Amino acid sequence: MRVGWGMLLELVLGITAVNLLFSVWMLRIFSIQLQQAVVDLDTKLAAAISGLVEKGLGDFEPINPIQAAIANMLTANLQRNTTAGEVIDVVRDNAGKFA
Repeated sequence: MRVGWGMLLELVLGITAVNLLFSVWMLRIFSIQLQQAVVDLDTKLAAAISGLVEKGLGDFEPINPIQAAIANMLTANLQRNTTAGEVIDVVRDNAGKFA
């Protein structure tokens, strides 16, 4: 039994239509799930932020004494060396090489 081109074309168009309907249906389901996930995330974020506002951020780890000493040394060094640096003119010859 031979199938004509018209029947084959109808079969391809039918499968394409079913595939399109399935894709639209899945897109609708995914969009509903995404909308629900965004609402859940918004609720959880609101609860977390309100908890932080009510209870505060909590205790912080104390500053490491070695890091504090290094920071003090760096700030003292920067305050002592506040003068502008000296500009050095680098001379090149005609070939572009440094002299």
